[in-house]
Amino acid sequence: MQSKVVNLFIYEVFEYFWGTAVRERRSGKWIAAYLKPDGREIKLEGCSVEVHENGIEFL
Repeated sequence: MQSKVVNLFIYEVFEYFWGTAVRERRSGKWIAAYLKPDGREIKLEGCSVEVHENGIEFL
């Protein structure tokens, strides 16, 4: 029987006054952002961005 290796991704969650951002720890790439107050999701996978206290900068 052949065993399969399953990648386990570890995510980091950062909370800012404008919302919450999720980053994949191993690669350091941003995955998604959730805006306050309604939780609207912005998918950031594949985008070149910087996330900081002032917001999201698309590079």
